[in-house]
Amino acid sequence: MTVSDGIERMIKKGESETVEFKQSLAETREIIETVCAFANTKGGVIIVGVNDKGEIKGVSIGKRTVEDLVLKIANSTEPGIFPEIEVVEIRKKKLVVIRVSERRDKPVFAFGVAYKRVGKNNLKMDRDEILELLRKFAEINFEDQEICDVDEINREILKRFVEQARERRRIKTEPSAVLENLRMIKDGKITVAALLCFGKNPEKYLPYAVIKIGKFTGGRIVYEKEITGNLIEQIEKGYAEVVSLIKKRIVDVRLKREEIFEYPLQAIREIIVNAVAHRDYSSKSPVYIRIFDDRLEVENPGNLLELSIEDLKKPHRSVLRNPKIAEVLYYLGYIEKWGTGTLMVTRSCLENGNGEPIFESNGTFKVTIHSSVNFQFNETERKILEYLKEKKVAKRKEIEKLLGVKESTARKYLENLQKKGLIAKIGKGRETKYRIAEI
Repeated sequence: MTVSDGIERMIKKGESETVEFKQSLAETREIIETVCAFANTKGGVIIVGVNDKGEIKGVSIGKRTVEDLVLKIANSTEPGIFPEIEVVEIRKKKLVVIRVSERRDKPVFAFGVAYKRVGKNNLKMDRDEILELLRKFAEINFEDQEICDVDEINREILKRFVEQARERRRIKTEPSAVLENLRMIKDGKITVAALLCFGKNPEKYLPYAVIKIGKFTGGRIVYEKEITGNLIEQIEKGYAEVVSLIKKRIVDVRLKREEIFEYPLQAIREIIVNAVAHRDYSSKSPVYIRIFDDRLEVENPGNLLELSIEDLKKPHRSVLRNPKIAEVLYYLGYIEKWGTGTLMVTRSCLENGNGEPIFESNGTFKVTIHSSVNFQFNETERKILEYLKEKKVAKRKEIEKLLGVKESTARKYLENLQKKGLIAKIGKGRETKYRIAEI
């Protein structure tokens, strides 16, 4: 199919959210407004030389027609747009076809006004819509902004990164090439991501990019600490600090004494890693970790991007606010699989007796885990869970034997664990078996 065939088919379908007809080049202002609207929405095609009814009228093309139109569009838009423009001949009539891509650096303004495309119309964007686009653009791009000289990089940290990344991911690179390979250096200046991951003293330039930890008793703060340094140091020090501040108890499990913590350690580490990896570093606010008598809260600046709270409770794609930072954490083994962290957090919280974690996205992203001291299951239920983890599936009679109890008692324990969403029943009748529930 030729270009002209594709354009003719587009004309037959009529105007839409991504297609606009203009009868002549005299409608320059309206054309530029549409370019702006397409750039702020999903992109689109403007066909000049076709009226509103879809009738091909054609336009006159001079030597500088296309060049002049490109300049008018670029000079009337901010940031300047240079669309792809071509002349197509259909039925011996010439049309000007303007192709506009959706801009990543939105919002775009035309004649000082930001337009959006709604159906077949161009509408002015209101203040809140403009602020939201600016906020999203800052969130997505802030880690790529140049911030200081390359002298601020700690070469020893860079060397350790290469050694660990080679061991964990088998990457082949040299310390001197890391910043270039990760696209974290531009004209001798390092980016925000480079400073945060490998900097000597990141808080010198980004004093709010820290973790603040507070322990509260009876609503009163009794301990607080600020965790500084590069992001790896923040993760490790923050994790160790939280573990030292939460409750634990000693239990006997299969003739061995084990420490059972108030909150699952695996979940704590994952939540801290996520807070550091996905926070909005353009926001002048730290990551907050608050430890109360009955709950643990981890809150970082920045809403969820493109995902809902419900998405976090099922298999979902990963949407990265800071892809360069996430890449470093992946190479170091802090991130193993994209998009599975919240499922692991939910699973470990349920197994530890904390109940389901609460995820909130309202200007910030917050995870709340209730203390297992207040939402705990007994040691008998824990024993059943440990058995099912090891055996994968088991019949009720196996549970009776494990616990040394009657059928009715074993059934009661199994039903309680089902209600809590921790185990699932498969099969019917005598073939009924139980396994750890999938989340």
